[in-house]
Amino acid sequence: MKKPLFLLLLLASGCHLGPRYESPVTESPTDWKAASESAQVPLVDNWWEVFQDQELTQWQKQVIEKNPNLYVALEKVAEARAIAGVAKSTLYPQVYANPSFNNVNELIELYGVPQGLFPGLKTITRVHEQTYQLPVSMVYEVDLWGKYRGTYNAAAIYVQAQDEAMKAVLLTLTTEFASNYYNARSLDTQIELLKSILELRREYLELTSARYEAGIVSYLDYLEAEKKLSDTDAEYQDTVRQRTLFENAMAALLGLPASEFKMDPLPLLSEPPEIPAGLPSDILLRRPDVAQSERTMASLHEFIGVAYSTYFPAFSLTSALGFSSPELSNFMTWMSRLWQLGVNMAQVIYNAGRSSSYVDAAVARFNEAKGSYENTVLSAFQEVEDALTNIEQQGKQYDSLKVSYSAASETYTLTDLRYTKGVSNYLDTIDAKRAELDTKRTFMNVLGQRYQSSLQLIKALGGGWESACVEDNPASQCQ
Repeated sequence: MKKPLFLLLLLASGCHLGPRYESPVTESPTDWKAASESAQVPLVDNWWEVFQDQELTQWQKQVIEKNPNLYVALEKVAEARAIAGVAKSTLYPQVYANPSFNNVNELIELYGVPQGLFPGLKTITRVHEQTYQLPVSMVYEVDLWGKYRGTYNAAAIYVQAQDEAMKAVLLTLTTEFASNYYNARSLDTQIELLKSILELRREYLELTSARYEAGIVSYLDYLEAEKKLSDTDAEYQDTVRQRTLFENAMAALLGLPASEFKMDPLPLLSEPPEIPAGLPSDILLRRPDVAQSERTMASLHEFIGVAYSTYFPAFSLTSALGFSSPELSNFMTWMSRLWQLGVNMAQVIYNAGRSSSYVDAAVARFNEAKGSYENTVLSAFQEVEDALTNIEQQGKQYDSLKVSYSAASETYTLTDLRYTKGVSNYLDTIDAKRAELDTKRTFMNVLGQRYQSSLQLIKALGGGWESACVEDNPASQCQ
């Protein structure tokens, strides 16, 4: 028995045109250029928990709950899902109910009617027509060439891209907040040290002033001491300004007006945790921006097949079932039944190269996305290398400054002992203490930079890592 035409069309629908999508194969370095030892850190639900800072953890929760940028990113995911739902609807028949009532009275002219056949019939006459209709109609374009399937697939994949974009926004917001937080804490340390240096500068100026009045030193020595005090005070005021700006930036990330947020001083003293970089190939799996770029590329690839479908004919099925009657008394009775069934085909014969241009544009958009993906991957590798280099070199710098600070502290201790025994004057003791504080400032400044480099590495890694599996390390998780 021969199947109806529309069943054959339904069975043949969904063909795929154009090249098949293949996930990009990206060459990854075998190892990092900068030194990267396998640090053992516990696996955590959220990356910031590795710092073991309860205050930071509490504020990060508020960033996630209150930041408007994250809310916008979530709504973009919801929008993409809704658009995918619209695209999916085109894969199914569209059914409509179109009840109507028409009442027309008009003057018409008749042509081709023999006058003798209908005596009294006028060529120009007035007619009155009324119609009651209640059809339920169905329209379905058979997706023979994957035009609508490809559009839906593109929209569904784009939802995944937007979901990765949301994760990238979350990572950016949390790392940016942590960066501002630790910058503010680093400046708290600097402010405390500057206050101590200012006290020494004032004391030094008072002693120099007394020595000048006694004729022991020149006026130039007094001016030099006054200048150093003013320079240190200016640096102190600028440091307070910078700290306030970081505090204001934290407020914005928390979804608060800057005037309503205040963080108590909390000097930064401990060293940052070590972050395992893992293998370079892991970056392609961890970073949400890389995943977003790949999903965007896959989404645009679907439109190549959609573009090819414009070369082929389109088949539409139409049907209607309902009632139609000129009299209300007969409306919705068996006598007024109405049905309709039709198959339409449309084939482009000539459109001045529109179809080929459509294909070229789709291929070009895909190639653009492919280039963006490759650039994102290269940037990811560079960001990890930069962070590892900073961590390595700043760690060495920190160790050298630790020795320098220890020497400066010992120098101050010996100088103070010499002053106590009357071997040197008090100005030498003040100078030694100031030198110790200046060295400590540089030392602690590098500590703050190490925190920033650790955050840079965390962001470059995509906000996650896996501890190496070590049987005797309870912090690691072996599977």
